[in-house]
Amino acid sequence: MSDGVERLRRWHDEQRGVPPAIGRVGLVLASVARGSTTVRLPLTDELLLPTGAPTGAVTSLLADMGLTTAVVSSLPDLQGVATIAMTVDHHMLPPAAGALVGTCTATAYAAGRPQHAAGALHDDTGRLIATVSGWFLATPVEAVAADRVGLVREPPARDLVDLLATNGGPDFPLVARDALSNALGSLHGGIGALATHLAAAAALDPELAPLTSAFSYLRPTPRDGTVLVCGRAVRQGRRTAMASSTLTDSAGRDLVTATLVAHRP
Repeated sequence: MSDGVERLRRWHDEQRGVPPAIGRVGLVLASVARGSTTVRLPLTDELLLPTGAPTGAVTSLLADMGLTTAVVSSLPDLQGVATIAMTVDHHMLPPAAGALVGTCTATAYAAGRPQHAAGALHDDTGRLIATVSGWFLATPVEAVAADRVGLVREPPARDLVDLLATNGGPDFPLVARDALSNALGSLHGGIGALATHLAAAAALDPELAPLTSAFSYLRPTPRDGTVLVCGRAVRQGRRTAMASSTLTDSAGRDLVTATLVAHRP
């Protein structure tokens, strides 16, 4: 039977059809059932800030990847999944080393209508890192992506900024490349969450810790070319703060927007 569970099993057993970004960051599909998945993300130096500190942006990255795999597992065919909107409630920052484990479930497939998914992310000692949820839409996969065998291989990056091949900061260009793409022919939604979270966080005091990050995906993001990621502080109070960020294309159209609420520990 060629359904979503079968598609994910091909990822795991044959490395067939694995979205390039998922292979690039080293995400491991630990278990699959109809409408639910468990994924594991090793926390390497590539996923740290240049200072060596962990960031909640990596939590947002895994949130999208975990939730979308859960929705894929619910599908009656070999389609992919596009993110519509996602919310991440951060209970603590991820550790600098070890792994993050995401367990997510999706509602049943409903004739192509938006589907809801939710889950939780823990570190490998069992501490709750985040609770996550979002809305997603089944979308056709590129034929070449479905048949692709193997994982994307690149030299290890020094840190997260080097992984994105950008200069960091609240405003930065991001050059889309195959290694950051999905199976739909666009920049992976998890990379969009990662980049916009980073930009929003960079607009705030670095001592602040994330509470909630919310993302809206307005248009498909390009797989090639340069997009601009811009973050700005909306409010910085004594105890809490808010920042927003956008990912825009060369025509100035908003593709992804994010809002980050943070607090001073």
